Amino acid sequence: MGGVNDVLIVVLLLLEVVLLSFLESKTWNTIFTPLNFLMYPYVLVLLLTIIIVQSGIADNIFYYPSVFLWIFGLIIFAIPSYVIGYYFKKGGMTVAGIQDDKNSNISVFLVVLSVILIVLFAWHTKSLLNVSNESIGSDNFGEEFGGGGIWGHLRQITIPLLILSIYHLDRNHRWLWLLIILFIAINLLNQVKGWVIIPVLTGLFMRLYDGKSRLSSKFLVYVLLACFIFFSLSYVLSLMLALNRGMSSGLADFILHHFLHYLTSGTLGLSTDVMNGFPDKGSDISILFSQFVNLVNICSGDELVSPINPLFYYTGFSMTNVRTLFGTVFINSDCISFVLLVSLLSVFMYLLMLAQMKYHNDYLKLIYFFYCGLLFMGWFDWYFASLVIVEVPVIVILFHYGSLVFHKTI
Repeated sequence: MGGVNDVLIVVLLLLEVVLLSFLESKTWNTIFTPLNFLMYPYVLVLLLTIIIVQSGIADNIFYYPSVFLWIFGLIIFAIPSYVIGYYFKKGGMTVAGIQDDKNSNISVFLVVLSVILIVLFAWHTKSLLNVSNESIGSDNFGEEFGGGGIWGHLRQITIPLLILSIYHLDRNHRWLWLLIILFIAINLLNQVKGWVIIPVLTGLFMRLYDGKSRLSSKFLVYVLLACFIFFSLSYVLSLMLALNRGMSSGLADFILHHFLHYLTSGTLGLSTDVMNGFPDKGSDISILFSQFVNLVNICSGDELVSPINPLFYYTGFSMTNVRTLFGTVFINSDCISFVLLVSLLSVFMYLLMLAQMKYHNDYLKLIYFFYCGLLFMGWFDWYFASLVIVEVPVIVILFHYGSLVFHKTI
């Protein structure tokens, strides 16, 4: 590690996390809160980043003052939690920890819809392979497969279906494994890793919250192993199929190299950006909500706004243009807007948490934990600029009413 000041910055962050965790536990009596979903993954990835850089695995340096943005950001995000929690308890309401809900019946309506979508995507894949000049497993094929248009929207429907399949999986519903594998395959062909990771995590969060799975060291090892296997399959698909390369030790090194790059790209991207004085800072808040701005621009005929940062940095592994959640928000806002946006995001998340606690509805729970999944990926970037944050809740609401109309379950 670097000098004494660098060590003190990391220690300050860790002390803050301990304090905020204690206050969060006293306030809500559960670990399944938005702050925890945002805070813990970042700390783990940050420590991993420091280890990788200090060991020389990544040919780069880590600029420790970049951590201050998260130190301040977490405090701002935490304040609404305690204010809302105070008034929540003052009103005489209480919250419980794990809900211990063992009901695993799934709507027949959703099962039938799942089968229809799988058949449609099987036909779509076969048709695309016959006419496309792109190789399966490539980014260009993924864009053609489900990057936009009607197939892009249909692929979005598979996201909550994947989450619900994971959530309802048990000994009496082992056949849900087939749906889970096929839905993962559909989204894997799209070659956007985040939109596979977040739904899977959402389903696991729901299972842990309702006591269908137990949080343990064994559970965490299985999750981490599954994540690494997923990354391996993603790169094997792109290299062995798209580039016609065989399996070799070189391929294994390539996969590990890119796995570490993915994990550290946000923290190292922010580190380099802060060290360079934020040359990409533009205070354009519209980028943070580009999905809403673009809906208006499509109607007005104006130019679309891109949420993608055009400035790339070399991390020691490869090039990155992501800056973590707080980094991206800060780059595209001024100081006052940063505080307001982070505070509003926190208020929204905690009110949503209260709503799902009060009504204890599987579909509302899915929406809440899906957004928690977006916070969980805050170590990577700001995921709230995607249209999926609107589409998934709308789809889930339609699922709810469809299940009420066709109320049979299995």
